[in-house]
Amino acid sequence: MANGPAISIRGLRTAFGTKVIHDALDLDVRRGEVLAIVGGSGSGKSVLLREIIGL
Repeated sequence: MANGPAISIRGLRTAFGTKVIHDALDLDVRRGEVLAIVGGSGSGKSVLLREIIGL
C-alpha cells in the first residue's frame, strides 16, 4: 500500500466565464481519512467533487 495521499490536488483553478469558483486550491486526502465538504448554496462543493472525479 502506498504511503502517499489517495487524492492530491495542487493549484486547482475552476472558472465559468469570468466567475472564478476555485483559485489555487490545494487538497490532500489520505487513505482511510473521512473528509466533509461544507459550504453554502453555490459555493462550489459539487463543482469540486466533479473536478476530483474528472467530469
